Amino acid sequence: MALTVKQLVNRHGAFVSAVTALIVGAALIVLRFLEFLIGLLATVGQGQPYGFPIIQVLLLAVPFAAGYFVSLWIVAPIAEELRLPHVVTRAILATGVASTVVFIVFAILNVIGAVSFDGYLFGQSFPTVRFDGIPSALGNALLTGVTVFVSNLPLGVLAGVLLWIWRKDHPPRHPLSGLIDEV
Repeated sequence: MALTVKQLVNRHGAFVSAVTALIVGAALIVLRFLEFLIGLLATVGQGQPYGFPIIQVLLLAVPFAAGYFVSLWIVAPIAEELRLPHVVTRAILATGVASTVVFIVFAILNVIGAVSFDGYLFGQSFPTVRFDGIPSALGNALLTGVTVFVSNLPLGVLAGVLLWIWRKDHPPRHPLSGLIDEV
């Protein structure tokens, strides 16, 4: 059965999935900030520059939270009638979808950064465009995506299990189903 965009958007359970994804995104930001503070302890007195890389953290946390939300809402929602192994599997899937979104964002940004011009863009009539760095840019994005998946897998599974426990205590009025359930 082919689903329309309207049917996908009108699925139930978006609010709870969004709250869970926002909590996961906030946890990622807090974890990266704590990692930054711990790293500062190693560089105190060495003259290293201080500054929290908020843009890099947001480029990681926002796509991850968005992918986690889409997975919990549309792809594989976690319902109260599921058993724990299914919940863990769906949480792993949500973490994988979120890491894939992070990979796509970093691939786009890295490819844009890898394309360079040989000479000045407006200084020459026809500057040569160089695409030499694209394979390594895609490799770095893939490495980032895999690292994000492995490092955030415990957080994703914990959030999925906590969502399942919350849904058992507060069952939704409408049954939840995702794309994975309609096969």
